[in-house]
Amino acid sequence: MTQIRTIIVDDEGRIRRGIERMVRSLGEEWEIAGTFSDGLEVYEAVVNESISFDLLISDIKMPEMDGLTLNKKLKEHLSFLTIFISGYDDFEYLQTAMRDGAVNYILKPIDKEQFHVQMDEVKQKIQTVQEEKQEWITMQEKASQLEYTKQLQRLSEMTWNEEKDILYLDWTREFPNGCYQLIHMSVDQIYSKTKEYLPEDWNNWSQKIEHLLEELVEADIRDQQIDCWWWRGSKFSYWLLLHFEDKYDKDEISLKTGQFAQHIGVSIQKLTPFTASVALGHKFNDLALFSNMKNELLTLLQFRMIQGGNRVFQAESFHDIKIQKSKGISSSILKYTEQVITSFAQGKKAELLQALQGFFREVETLSSPIMINEAVHYLLIGIANYWIENDGYSEDPELLTNALSFTKHAANFIQLKDQVKIWILHVMEKMTRLKKEQQNPIQVAKEWIKDNLGDNISIKKIAQQVYMNPNYFCDYFKNQTGETILDYVTSARLEKAKELLENTDLKIYDISLSVGYQDTKYFSRLFKQWIGQTPSQFRDHFAKTLTK
Repeated sequence: MTQIRTIIVDDEGRIRRGIERMVRSLGEEWEIAGTFSDGLEVYEAVVNESISFDLLISDIKMPEMDGLTLNKKLKEHLSFLTIFISGYDDFEYLQTAMRDGAVNYILKPIDKEQFHVQMDEVKQKIQTVQEEKQEWITMQEKASQLEYTKQLQRLSEMTWNEEKDILYLDWTREFPNGCYQLIHMSVDQIYSKTKEYLPEDWNNWSQKIEHLLEELVEADIRDQQIDCWWWRGSKFSYWLLLHFEDKYDKDEISLKTGQFAQHIGVSIQKLTPFTASVALGHKFNDLALFSNMKNELLTLLQFRMIQGGNRVFQAESFHDIKIQKSKGISSSILKYTEQVITSFAQGKKAELLQALQGFFREVETLSSPIMINEAVHYLLIGIANYWIENDGYSEDPELLTNALSFTKHAANFIQLKDQVKIWILHVMEKMTRLKKEQQNPIQVAKEWIKDNLGDNISIKKIAQQVYMNPNYFCDYFKNQTGETILDYVTSARLEKAKELLENTDLKIYDISLSVGYQDTKYFSRLFKQWIGQTPSQFRDHFAKTLTK
């Protein structure tokens, strides 16, 4: 039963107490929120103490602040119904009261039966308002939940899918502006414990971890009014995207997310037979960089092969992560690994290939696939570590991610050797390119975009042309040109479309494809949004201007 909160105001104590008794006699659904002897006293209480109510019963004439003034001033802060109490000589006041939104008035002396009738009418009006308000709240909650579900689907798609054309970045407009941070959590011992548990055990652990995550997100994140989306990745791995308002500074964000990550690891270890590692990404202000941040976290988690699991890996301290020597790797393999890395650092290709040949000669003698995997990963991470120490991480943070899958996907040892050699030589070439200065990266990027309008264009691909980190390139492009990279690509594509509409007889569908839009309806809608006409209207208008 919804309570109807009522405030009573009258400067005559006897009348005030009488009204209070009559209200209480109406039933349990009526609640007295306060009784006051003057309008000013009520106003100060509402403003200073945040008192809320549904009905105001007030005398019209009072010494400090009359009822009409009180009603008008309170309406600036709250929504409520009003009944005025007046004498027979207050007709002009009553006219003003009804204009100011009073639902009714009661004449003195108050008749109990009349009072009951009027209060019953008021109760129905208030209950109708409350029902409408509750319906609105319910509708808003459903709409919010639907929007949240839609956002989760978008994020999940971006986690699974490979790099997409820049036009797909429209999904970022569905999210609020502000600072974001991506978190990736993965249970450490999934493969080593596969034989120890039945399928139903795994399902049970999975449900427990998901319930735990929901509880931690609610308690540690949402209770602090921080937006959070979390979803499942691959088996026993999860993603969380946090959104911070401007009131949080970067140090405060780092503290909160660091504590949250530690809490996740400790809680999973207590609840399950497993430990978990958590990767914390850099803070970023543009969701167009989501894929880059995702790859950054996948790279961070790969370092648990060297550092061990049950850890929190933070992108801010990525340069401090040192590669530890494995006790399972033989001294001869370690020797060749050091020779490869030294040759790589000195840029001596011939010596590198010779050392790499010795490395694989030793690795090929290993009898265990696990040992081969460990030795190759040790070499790859050694190369990546040198790349990091020389600021290569800022250029290509996901460089190591694909390389670490070589041992998993190679069909044979020869293929594995070729993949590793090609990758190391590729990194060496990138290292050389890093040393060359780009005279005009914006112009290079624009020219590349114009040459590839019909292809899949992504921020990563554009940034690679000027040897910049995608995150830094987005900010650099906006600062130098005054527009976002997404807007520039869209503008360039539509300008090319206008040129084709004016100078060729190509169909709208073919023009759409030639400038990178697979969906003709989307292309037409975007064209009208930017140009003010549909492609067909633009072509017709241009044709008419030629005949004049």
